[in-house]
Amino acid sequence: MQIERDDGFWYSAEYSTFSISDEVGKYRLTVAGYSGDAGDSFNDVVDNRISNDMMFSTPDVDNDESFGGHCAAGGGGRGWWDRRCSASCLNRVTEGGWRLGDDDHNDVLTSRMLVKGN
Repeated sequence: MQIERDDGFWYSAEYSTFSISDEVGKYRLTVAGYSGDAGDSFNDVVDNRISNDMMFSTPDVDNDESFGGHCAAGGGGRGWWDRRCSASCLNRVTEGGWRLGDDDHNDVLTSRMLVKGN
């Protein structure tokens, strides 16, 4: 994954394991083996906003574990792997988010997810 933040720099997050299950599994995300300088926001433990091992939610299908809310329907989301909303949602209506350490994570200008086959 490549992320351009509003500081003008590009950051990367690579995972040795990256998979998404099929429709029956509700497109569950599995990531492991992080390396890079963007931070491991798929496994961000701050406020338990982990995306890893979560099913995909859309505005009309709520698969998250958010108490009293629906992350994909609120907050400008368009669908993502949310537990209690996410520190890694790159496809919000406004700016995307990706937590880089302790920094504010709502400053992604451009992102690219690149998948390499086996």
